[in-house]
Amino acid sequence: MIADEAHSSQSGEAASKLKQVLSAEEQQELADGGTVSTEDLILAAQMSARASDKGITYVAFTATPKAKTLELFGRRPDPSQPASEDNLPEPFHVYSMRQAIEEGFILDVLKNYTSYNLAFKLANGGQEFDDTEVERSTAMKGLMNWVRLHPYNIAQKVQIVVEHFRELVAPLLDGKAKAMVVVSSRLEAVRWQLAIGNR
Repeated sequence: MIADEAHSSQSGEAASKLKQVLSAEEQQELADGGTVSTEDLILAAQMSARASDKGITYVAFTATPKAKTLELFGRRPDPSQPASEDNLPEPFHVYSMRQAIEEGFILDVLKNYTSYNLAFKLANGGQEFDDTEVERSTAMKGLMNWVRLHPYNIAQKVQIVVEHFRELVAPLLDGKAKAMVVVSSRLEAVRWQLAIGNR
């Protein structure tokens, strides 16, 4: 029996037939919207097959093996001993990411990787990242100030304020109604004025 992507949830006729060997509890979980992974199906099939047929070989392919997958398909260094901290099951073979990249089967995602420090320097005109620790309250105030002054946030708030004024306030007082926007700083007031002017 061969399972490809042994860590993923599977569907289809083969999986459907394997589901027949699930326990009542597992079938109920599946009926309640749960998923059954190939691991679970293979494990159930293996338990069922072991009772009646010793001529089946189980093989699984996965790039991200879980402990349960290794426990089921892995080889213990000392097969005469049970699995333990000193006798953990290991993969039969490892096709490494480096080898797959070199052979062109997958892309090297780190080839164009940009570190946070480099991204910061690029975004801030070559200024070095300063990792000086500050008080939590000071950091929160700085973050909230950045969020409050971010052009996207201001644009979203301006849209709501302007639409509210046009629909509900402007028609009042024979069309002579006015409104005032109160913000927390002069810089924020300037940015709001510019954003309102663009509407």
